[in-house]
Amino acid sequence: MTNEKALKALRQIKTYCAATQLDELEYAILVLEKLEKDGIKEPLETDFKKLK
Repeated sequence: MTNEKALKALRQIKTYCAATQLDELEYAILVLEKLEKDGIKEPLETDFKKLK
């Protein structure tokens, strides 16, 4: 799965999310957007130790 697919799903879930969980969901979206912006397309497959 890529960030793009995950972001699309999270944005759809946001529509149905409980108000008490919106901040946490928005945080997850922002993290994935930052990873995408920084060129990390598949964070689960990335060795972050090599990205220093």
